[in-house]
Parts: sequence; C-alpha cells; structure tokens
Amino acid sequence: MENNNINNDITEDVTENIAEEVTDETVENAQNEKEGKKITPKKLIVPIIIVIILAAFAVLIYWDKVIKPASDIDKEVGVKVEDYISVGELKGLSYDVTQKEWDEMIYDDTHYHEEVNRAAKETDEVECDFKGFVDGKEDKNLTMTEQPIDIGSYTEGVYKAFSDALIGHKKKDKIKVEVDGKDVKELAGDEKDYTGKKVKFELTVKTVSALVSEKITDDWVKENYSEEYGINNKKEFYKWEKECIVEGSVIPALWRKALEKVKLKAIPQKLQQKVIEELDANTEAEAKSQGMSTEEYKKVFGLTDEKNEENYNLELKSELLMWYLTKELKLTASDDEIEEKYNEYYVDANVDSPEEMKKLYTKKEMREVVLLDKAQDYIYKNAQVKFSYKISK
Repeated sequence: MENNNINNDITEDVTENIAEEVTDETVENAQNEKEGKKITPKKLIVPIIIVIILAAFAVLIYWDKVIKPASDIDKEVGVKVEDYISVGELKGLSYDVTQKEWDEMIYDDTHYHEEVNRAAKETDEVECDFKGFVDGKEDKNLTMTEQPIDIGSYTEGVYKAFSDALIGHKKKDKIKVEVDGKDVKELAGDEKDYTGKKVKFELTVKTVSALVSEKITDDWVKENYSEEYGINNKKEFYKWEKECIVEGSVIPALWRKALEKVKLKAIPQKLQQKVIEELDANTEAEAKSQGMSTEEYKKVFGLTDEKNEENYNLELKSELLMWYLTKELKLTASDDEIEEKYNEYYVDANVDSPEEMKKLYTKKEMREVVLLDKAQDYIYKNAQVKFSYKISK
C-alpha cells in the first residue's frame, strides 16, 4: 500500500543516517580484526551507544513524520478513516478527451445569443413565462418564469411543443399550447403523474435572441480574453481551453472513478450528518440563486429522496477518500494556499471581495478545499489521460 511505501522511505532515510554515523568506527574495527588486534570493550561500547541513540532518534522522527500527523487527521475528522472505507487501486485510472467533447467546449465559447427585435426562428433562444392548466385550473407544478427555450433543439416532450409553437412569434406575444400529460414529466418530475390528462399552457414571450458565431483569430482572442485571463492569441486560447477541460471534466470524472474504488465498511454518523447538512444547504442556496423555492428546485433537477440519498453517500465517500489520501500522502494546506483559494473563489461565490468570502466560509472549510484539490490532483497525475482531438484550422 502507498502508506507502507511512505513509511519505508522515512525509515530508509534514518537508516542511511545511522550508517553514515558508524562508518568510521566500523572501518577501524574491521582493520583491527584484519591486523589481529584485540577490540577493547571501549571500542565496542561507543558504537553501540551511538546506534541506540540514533535508533531512538529514528523512532522520534517516525512519530513526528508519520504517526502523529495521521493521528491529527483522525482527530480532525472525528473518526479513523480506514475503519470506515477500503480503497482499491487508485493509480492508472483512464479518461479520453474526445473530439466531440473538445468541439462542444469550443462551440460554447464562440457562440452566444444576442437579443433582437424580430420574430423567432430556428437556432434562436426565446425566453418566456408559461402557466400550465389541468382541468381548467392553474397547476403550480407546471408554471415557470423566465425559461430559455432553444428553438429547434428538442426532439420530443413539452419543450419540443413549446419550441415549435414559438417560431414566428415576437416579444410580448402570447401563445397557447396543448400537450398530453405524459409529455410534461420533465416539468413536473415525480411530484405528480399527468398521464391521461390534457395540459394546456399559456406562454408569454419575454425576449428573442439570435445565435452569434465568432471566428477564432488572434485579434478576437485578445479582445475577449486578454484583460480577464491574460490570453492574447489562438495558441494561448487553445492551451487555456485544454486546461479548462482538464479542470472541469477530466479531474471530476477521474475522481468519480476513484470513488468507485471506495467501499464503505460502515457509516460514520457525525460525518454523514455533516455531509447531509452541507448538501442540503447547497441545494437551498442554488434554489435561491435561481429564484425558486427549494421544493421547486428539487423538482426541476430531479432531486428525489432516492437521488438525494445517493448523493449523500457519494459525497460521504468523497470526503472519506480525501482524508484517506491526506493521511497517506501527508497532504497539507498552508495559510498562503488557503488565502489563494479565497482570492480565487470569491467571484464565483458572487461576493464583492475575499473578505466577504471569509464571512461565508471558515478557514477550516477552505482548508478542506485545498486538500481536496491536492487529492484530486494526485489522482489526475497518476491517471492515463488521452487527448484524442484535433484543432480545426
């Protein structure tokens, strides 16, 4: 196991030091033997004392470098991590960045929608409000506001019906659409079954936006990416896109594969409760940021009780694996690294400054972010990642 390798490295270092200390004395004794001279008790006692002292010092080093840090982690987590999980082979996990994944990434960064004053057509994005009615009564499960509809992007279901109906309509137009109840499941989730019902919708167009496609040139890159990202030409842009794929897709995918190598032997109750509270709080925050109630958010994103339970267990395994690797690899998080994370994430958290970020997330919480990044980076660096795409000219 990796822990044994780490321990062996430390004891080998100590052994080498001991060997260096006693070399001169050993050579002298060997020479005496060769010359037939008697080795005095004094000659024997001195090296033995040195060996004993150095051996004791080696134990102290081993305690300071291995045992104590591990026990500190156990104390911080509140459990002995290896009592709750078994971990399989984490090296050699694989991921292939395909042409499709690369093309989608480039497409997302070179295409956007811009509001226009005309009727909607194919490839447009239409933002609308809609209300659903069943048996003549408005149903809140089927009512939403400011929903973007990508015209021509759907092959079935209620959004296909909306997309078809919106073509040819302008801002402020009102449209009526009727669909079968079985087609509204993507709106209602598991809250209610509308099979056998006719559902009538009233749509109000808020905006119509046309698709804009940009050509990647050095000038375009410099104009759009220089100030914020320091990227000034196509070569730098493509390198940055690759880094984004690694951070946004490859590393998370490899971490999920690593979690498949983790087996829960038991459930640490306090840690599980911490995970549940954090995920529930995150769901509430996401719902609030999108102007929904928590129940509405769960419905839209299919967060059923069963799905939530699955997410809780997955997150629990993730946290336990992070602490497991922190112990095995003796990972640390310095004050500078923690401060760097505050500076990096405050914009994503939609706050004005790192100081505001510190009011939302404690130093302990941000320390865990640093450790998780390092644990995931270890998985990535020991994985087999293939980049199977070509850059279009």
